[in-house]
Amino acid sequence: MADQESDMEYSSDNDEFEDYYNSGLEDCDIEQIDPKRADPEYFVYECLNVEEVDKLLNESVEKLSNQLHITPSLAKVLLHETKWNTAEVVEKYRNNASNLLVSARIKAAPGAIASTSSVGALLGPSSSSTVLPVPGMIPATPVPGTSAKISLQTVPSSTYRTHLCPVCVTVQSVDKFHNLSCQHSFCRDCWAMHFEIQISQGISIQIGCMEQRCDVRVPEDLVLNLLNRPMVRDKYQQFAFADYVKSHPELRFCPGPNCQIIIRSSDISPKKATCKVCTSSFCFRCGTDYHAPTDCQIIRKWLTKCADDSETANYISAHTKDCPKCHICIEKNGGCNHMQCFNCKHDFCWMCLGDWKAHGSEYYECSRYKENPNIAHESVHAQAREALKKYLHYYERWENHSKSLQLEEQTLDRMKTRINEKVMKGLGTWIDWQYLFDAAALLAKCRYTLQYTYPYAYFMEPGSRKDLFEYQQAQLEAEIENLSWKVERAETTDRGDLENQMDVAEKRRTTLLKDFFPTDA
Repeated sequence: MADQESDMEYSSDNDEFEDYYNSGLEDCDIEQIDPKRADPEYFVYECLNVEEVDKLLNESVEKLSNQLHITPSLAKVLLHETKWNTAEVVEKYRNNASNLLVSARIKAAPGAIASTSSVGALLGPSSSSTVLPVPGMIPATPVPGTSAKISLQTVPSSTYRTHLCPVCVTVQSVDKFHNLSCQHSFCRDCWAMHFEIQISQGISIQIGCMEQRCDVRVPEDLVLNLLNRPMVRDKYQQFAFADYVKSHPELRFCPGPNCQIIIRSSDISPKKATCKVCTSSFCFRCGTDYHAPTDCQIIRKWLTKCADDSETANYISAHTKDCPKCHICIEKNGGCNHMQCFNCKHDFCWMCLGDWKAHGSEYYECSRYKENPNIAHESVHAQAREALKKYLHYYERWENHSKSLQLEEQTLDRMKTRINEKVMKGLGTWIDWQYLFDAAALLAKCRYTLQYTYPYAYFMEPGSRKDLFEYQQAQLEAEIENLSWKVERAETTDRGDLENQMDVAEKRRTTLLKDFFPTDA
């Protein structure tokens, strides 16, 4: 009886716990947080090696080849020309195959096929003809939209089996000649030499006919068939593979040095992709350094302008400035823009040299450029000076944050050395000090984003949206400088205060990206 009462009490207690924890919502009823909405930099991608990508491409080629009953070599060329859009190839091929073959440079345009006499002189009268092979190029059956098979160059057989090559001007047997759909025929040795020269220049799938003013493409099968040296064959296949990857919208080569990884994503956005092997990061859309919140087009314009005008801006990029109070020369040795003169202990802003306390509610107002409202009525020279002044304003801040990132890397190295000494002395473990490295990593992440806000602001049109952007930019900069100040003094900073500052800075960064990151631009 006692055992039964105990079981009953246990069961009753369990029911109470179940009632307490059961909110009445099933797992499926709980609202799932969409990471794409929560994180503006959320990006789904995968890192593939060469073998995996080669298999992926071959699957598309085989699928199209079976669907249209064409050779894999032809399917590969058509996919490359349409950026691997299988549906587009099928539609165009079934509507008008002849036009598709001409546009892909597989077939010569009507009226562009050379006559037999223009290809080379034939020795003796012709009694019959034999079609020269074009390996893997033209389908064996008539294509829709055409009345007959694609015409190929014919050469005499039967009694007279010799032909004159128009390149080396030597008479050889017919079986040593090869021609394309354009009917231009050349000997095997001349074709092979032509291929090797083109490959040595980095050309692969774009190798064309040797005849002048003929742009018919040479099929891959013919190139591989006539190349004798294994090294040249391997180089051709490497170049061809690179061309196929570059033409595929979902594939990007990792920009890391000597890295063979290829990034794949169906989301063609200017998001950050990071290689799992070499840890190189880049913008997936344009392949350059990651540049949020600035879009790909704007960052190209900005970098071009910086390359053209960087010498003009050198005079403002000096490493030293004078203290605005005691006028002693000060060198910036850290990433933080909150400076304290070692001589008079005056706190000031490195960017505008203003009193640090004076920033107040207008914190980091110095990051905003104040345009002259009457500049349109000034002279051409005055407008030119104003344009240069505006550029230098943004360039100085762009360059300053770039240098701050480098200086903060040095700060991190010094921090690692000091923490290592503490660990060796038994003052905690690496895990105990991990929060300092997290703070340094977040600081670099936030400052990197802040650096790329300046090209964005430079090209923005004046208006309410720019006002909002500059307000958020100033708020982010303020929190980053607070975080930088605390990271540089991390060992004496309260851990809770530091982690709270990390949270505020990251929220400022995320808010700005949510409002201004043009992921669909």
